[in-house]
Amino acid sequence: MKSFLVASLLLFLPQVVSAQISFDAGTGVLKGFGAPKSFGNLHLGIEVPRSTDQSVYGRFSYFFPVTESTTQSTVVTGNSMNVNPYNLTVNYGRSTNYMLFEGGTRRYIGNDFDYGFSGYSGTNIMVIVNKVKNEYSTTDATGQYTWADNYSLSPGEEREGTILSLALGLQVGVKYTFPAIGTVYADLSGQYLLTKPTASNYTASQTQLLSALFVIFNVGFRKDLY
Repeated sequence: MKSFLVASLLLFLPQVVSAQISFDAGTGVLKGFGAPKSFGNLHLGIEVPRSTDQSVYGRFSYFFPVTESTTQSTVVTGNSMNVNPYNLTVNYGRSTNYMLFEGGTRRYIGNDFDYGFSGYSGTNIMVIVNKVKNEYSTTDATGQYTWADNYSLSPGEEREGTILSLALGLQVGVKYTFPAIGTVYADLSGQYLLTKPTASNYTASQTQLLSALFVIFNVGFRKDLY
C-alpha cells in the first residue's frame, strides 16, 4: 500500500509543475449499497489542467463517524479480587468513519476547464482507510456502577482498529466558473473495491457499515491560481 502511494505521488507531481493550479473545498455524502447508513464529509482537493479540456486531480475526504443502530454488550472484570461485583456487563456502540485519498483524470465537455458552464467525466483510484471504534457506556448495563477506574476489558478486546482497501471509480459532474471569482461544482462518483478490505483486528472486522460498492456525491468551490 505504501509503495502504491509513493508511485501515485511521483506520477502526480510532474503534472503539478504547471502555470495553472486550482484548489477546492466542499462537502458531500457517501452511501454504500446494502449499508444501513450514509456518511457526511468535508473534502479538500487540487486540480491541474493538462490542456484546456483535460486535467488531473487529487482529493482528500474525511467522512465523520457514524454509529451502528445495534447496541452491543461485553463483560468487564475487576482489577482486583476486592472489587464487588467482580464482573459487569457494559453496553457499547460501534462507530465507523472514512478517510479517502483519491486521484484521477477529468475531461471537460462544453466550455473549458476554467470558463463558463461545462460537464466533466473521468476515472479515479482511491485508497480507503476506515477507523472502527467501540464507544463504551460509562456505566454498566444496569446504570448502577461506573467501571473505568476499577474494571478492565478482556485483554483480547481492542477498543479500535482500522481497515485498508483500494477502489476504482467513475465520476461525472458539472461546474460553472464565475470570471475572476471561482468555480462551483457538483460531482457524483461510483466506486467498487478492487481489494478485499484488510482489517487490523477483530474489532475493525465487525463493522456493519461498509460496502464493496458505493457512491459519493460532492459539492464545493474551486479557486483557480495562475
